[in-house]
Amino acid sequence: MRLVFDDQALDDIDNIFEWIARDSPATARSIVDRLFSSTELLISFPLMGHAGQDPGTLEWVVPRLPYVVVDEVDRSLDLVIVTAVLHGAQDRGREE
Repeated sequence: MRLVFDDQALDDIDNIFEWIARDSPATARSIVDRLFSSTELLISFPLMGHAGQDPGTLEWVVPRLPYVVVDEVDRSLDLVIVTAVLHGAQDRGREE
């Protein structure tokens, strides 16, 4: 499997970085690095997590971080697409 991030997921990660960097740029970089390294688990375990709120998606909580990764698996393209990275306490009813 290959792992890609769509534009929304990359925007989510940028927003996470900017929010945390207000207090600590070093902590923000560390957390974003951990987010990216944790998502690499999806390459070996693409069906990790549980059924997402949106049809066809999976969700899983990043270990030791308060973030939820939302992804879709496209078996025909051998691809895992990360579509969102959300804080666990974030309002899930956001507009697309």
